[in-house]
Formats: sequence, C-alpha cells, structure tokens
Amino acid sequence: MTLWLSLMLSGCSEHELHRNTHEDVFIQEQDDAVDILFVVDDSISMRQEQELLALGFFRFVERLQEEEMDFHLGVVSTDMDDKNPDAGRLLGIPAVLTEADDDFTQRFMDRVQVGTEGSDKEQGLEAGVVAVEHPENEGFLRDEATLAVIFVSDENDCSNDGTLLDDSDGSRCYDYREALVSSQDYIRRYQGLKGLDGRVVASGIIGPPASEGCEDSWPGQRYETVIGKLDGVEGNICEADYEQILTDMGDRIAGPIRVFQLTYAAVEDTIELRVDNTLIEPDPTSGWVYDEVFWMIRFEGEYVPAPSSRLTINYTIAGG
Repeated sequence: MTLWLSLMLSGCSEHELHRNTHEDVFIQEQDDAVDILFVVDDSISMRQEQELLALGFFRFVERLQEEEMDFHLGVVSTDMDDKNPDAGRLLGIPAVLTEADDDFTQRFMDRVQVGTEGSDKEQGLEAGVVAVEHPENEGFLRDEATLAVIFVSDENDCSNDGTLLDDSDGSRCYDYREALVSSQDYIRRYQGLKGLDGRVVASGIIGPPASEGCEDSWPGQRYETVIGKLDGVEGNICEADYEQILTDMGDRIAGPIRVFQLTYAAVEDTIELRVDNTLIEPDPTSGWVYDEVFWMIRFEGEYVPAPSSRLTINYTIAGG
C-alpha cells in the first residue's frame, strides 16, 4: 500500500495565508494484497468473449502468484435493471474466491461465464461501484488491499442512475447519452472507495475505436476514460486470445504505482516533485503529468519511481 503523508506549510505572514502551500509525501510501496472485481457483460452477444476470458484467466492468476499476492476474486454482471434481484451481488457461493479455496481456478472460470440473458443496457461502471458497496458482498473489500476492477464488455457503458427504464431498448444508451451519469463522476466514486491513501486500478477488455474495424463491438469510450485515469490497462475485446491482455493486467496490478492522488488542487506551474531528493521534471515520456480535474500526478511514460523510493510533492493550493 502507498504510504501517504500530508503537511501544510503556511505562508510567510498572516497576509499571505490565502496562498498556502502544501506538501504530500508518498512511499512507493506495493500492496501485497489485492481485491479483484471482474465486471462482465451478460448480454446476448457475449458468449464467445466470456469463454476467452475464462481461458485467459490462467495467465492472469499465474502473474499474481509469481508475486505471492494475497488476492480476493469476485464477479458481477453488468445487468443493473431494477427487475434483476441480483443486481450488484457477487456471483457464486462463496461470493469471494481466494487461493485457499479448493479448485478456485476452475470455479472462477465457470463463474465469469455469466450467461447471455442479461440487460442490453450494460451498466458496468455502476455495477462495479455497487458491488463493492453492496452489504451482501461484505468481506470482499479489505482496507489494506489494492482494489482492481476489470470491465469486460463489447458495448459502451450505459450507467444511467435509473433514468432509462427497464423496458427501454438498449439503443437508448446511444440515442440519449445526456441521460447517462458522467464518466468523471464514476472516476471520483471509484477513488472514493479507497480514499486518498488507497489504490484503485481500473482495466478493461472493451470495444476499440471504430477505425480499427471491430464490427462485433461498439467503442467502449466511457470505460476507456475511467481506465485512462485509474492506472489501468486497456485490451481489445475483438482479439482472438485474451492471454496477453490478462497478463498485462496482472503486471499492472503487481507492478509499481503510477498514479498519486494529491490532497488539494494544485497550481500546476508551482508543483515540485522529488524522488529521493532528485527533482523530476514534468514530461509525459520521462517524467510526470498533472491532471487538474482529478488532482492526480501520473507517470505515463517509461519512468516510474522505484520500489521503496520517497516521493515529495510540493505545490501551491489552487484558489488558496
């Protein structure tokens, strides 16, 4: 888990208190526990994709075992219609699988093949949040663990907070996009599940851009937005084999942290970031970038702070 510290430094005089500076300190320390939630589309077009997901699971779990990670596994479908009594509930008994469970690999492979009779209004972003918070799923989420959410869908997300009725056609997800809850709202909700000192990784096997010619899917733009902000890996659902995609997702979960959440909004040109006393300049390839909407520092390129390194981030608070 990232060790997170926070210090407030006042200005030079009482007249300068409105220009407060702040220091956030992080230790690059990888969690050895992870709670992994697969959010799987159970609409009519998903049978083959569910089979590929099950077959690729071996490589995913092998990567976690190589790092000796303590993991929880849960599966939820994208069917969040009011008429679905199991909306948001983890599938199977027990609801949470661990390495200690007999034949957990086969049980999980069976579980992710969630069927194809679910709603054609696939609400994956909503399903993930509800599943983590659902009282019947107590015990899945642990305070000390990374939360990893993996979306698998051949449609764009249709999370709409109940504005689209159960009996409405799935095409309304595209025709009435203004009815959908914004992707930015879901990014904040996922961040809130773990708080400032926790880690959330969102990945997905989703429909690629239309330009890639994947005729059997719709571009998963809403999932893509969430994945891009929450340190995830994006895979193409039209691939004939998911093993490499799932291996890459396992690598990201087991690997170093790339996203650090600041306590406050920062004035970007005042940010000074040091790793073990070495100043690291902003650069999308060899340094970091600042996300002013979500107050995040992200390492997007080749450079990532080494394990056990200390990140010290000083900045002026925006609007302070």
